[in-house]
Amino acid sequence: MKVTFISPYPDITAFGIRGISSYLKRHGHKTQLIFLPDPHSDNLMYNVQRYEDNVLKELVSLCKDSNLIGITLMTNFFDAAVQITRRLKSEISTPIIWGGVHPTICPEESLEYADMVCIGDGEDAMLELANKTANGEDCSNVANFCIKYNGKIIKNPVRPLTRDLDHYPIADYIMEDHHIILDGHIRPLTRESIRFFQERAVLSVFLKKIGYQTMTGRGCPHKCTYCVNDMIKNLYAGQSYLRWRSTAHVMEELLWVKENMPYINFIWISDDAFFARNPESLREFCREYKEKINIPFTCLASPLTITEEKMEILIDAGLIYLQMGVESGSKNVQEVFNRKNMSNERMIKAIRIINKYKDRMLPPAYDFILDVPYEKDEDKVESLRFISEIPKPFRLQPFSLVLYPGTKLYQMAKADGIITDEKKQIYAKSYGMREPNYLNLLMTLSKDGRMPSLLLRLLISNPVVKILNSKSMKPFFRYLDKGLRGTSHLIKKLLKNV
Repeated sequence: MKVTFISPYPDITAFGIRGISSYLKRHGHKTQLIFLPDPHSDNLMYNVQRYEDNVLKELVSLCKDSNLIGITLMTNFFDAAVQITRRLKSEISTPIIWGGVHPTICPEESLEYADMVCIGDGEDAMLELANKTANGEDCSNVANFCIKYNGKIIKNPVRPLTRDLDHYPIADYIMEDHHIILDGHIRPLTRESIRFFQERAVLSVFLKKIGYQTMTGRGCPHKCTYCVNDMIKNLYAGQSYLRWRSTAHVMEELLWVKENMPYINFIWISDDAFFARNPESLREFCREYKEKINIPFTCLASPLTITEEKMEILIDAGLIYLQMGVESGSKNVQEVFNRKNMSNERMIKAIRIINKYKDRMLPPAYDFILDVPYEKDEDKVESLRFISEIPKPFRLQPFSLVLYPGTKLYQMAKADGIITDEKKQIYAKSYGMREPNYLNLLMTLSKDGRMPSLLLRLLISNPVVKILNSKSMKPFFRYLDKGLRGTSHLIKKLLKNV
């Protein structure tokens, strides 16, 4: 069998399809990976033509000899996946499978375009499908798949989670039959082009180093209402969704990276909550990492998992940068997010632990979620007041809330009539589309952590907020935001052409 996987994501990491590709190869199948970074990813206007016609022609040509075609997508790449699928279906009859977060959450909608939808973990499901297809067997009963079959939709059960993640090989970076859009054409992916995209990844640009992104586990211990992890956990009721690869398995991957990508300056660990590993496991990991890899690394954390013991272990092993989700400094919004156990007191405690290591690492980043429909101005002010109490140095990463389908917050907003146009409010929205208003501007101005705390407290005082956050001032901030975004896009374009 030859299975082609397509990714519309802006980066080339694509953990899901790289992992499944390795697994299928191990079992004797051929795979092809095609990376189609959406050229309009910063402009998520719905129903805009996302790829040039010549690119889609080249895609069809590459896919003609495939036995199965898989497309991975999140909700904000739905439109790109639809356009890719429609073009492929207009010229070839190969079954098209959608997988990833959005098809897992919205299988029925996805089947309006795809022939099959893979729900949840895809390695064993895709292997069974490939084996049955190769043998000419009935594929309508493969676990983890929803399938259009004889005019009906068949929903098969989800197979039990594989606890041992070492069962799966490391991600496929072999580059045999890998392709990517470059200069308006789909070209073979080379080591040079991989480096080109790794250099331009968000964190690589910020750290001014070249990073390799990986994950050492799957899942998250928390149940935040805005996150799809909570919904996916419900698919596997009674099973522990949080799982880890062994230290040896991760070291195998990173040793390969050191040998084959000698230009890598740091390792970017993207686990949702790397700090959730227990101290014994973390100590083993860091001992092996320091001995065998010894490259600076970054990771994510949550306020409930940070301890002085874990920080000391990680800093000693080479941790140089940390990102932590604060999300809100408002008690009201923390309850809406199901994060009331992450109170301001608990978060400040974690932040002070991190701050003890400020001389041994770069300023940490703290995430905040903006534009929450249940958030009042007083809640926004509470968050800004909390920011004024954070010990320097630090960075802020403010994200506009996207109400992803399947999340509890989406269900609340849907029931309350807040969501009236899903395509516009969700599918065509990105984290960077913040509402233009005074309080969001203060959040933006506080991003580098340099705003004096006393000045920020003055700017959020009642008299100032009452005037500058009033309805009459909203047009001014709308125009100001438009001007700032235009200038930012122009600078990016000029830098891109340098």
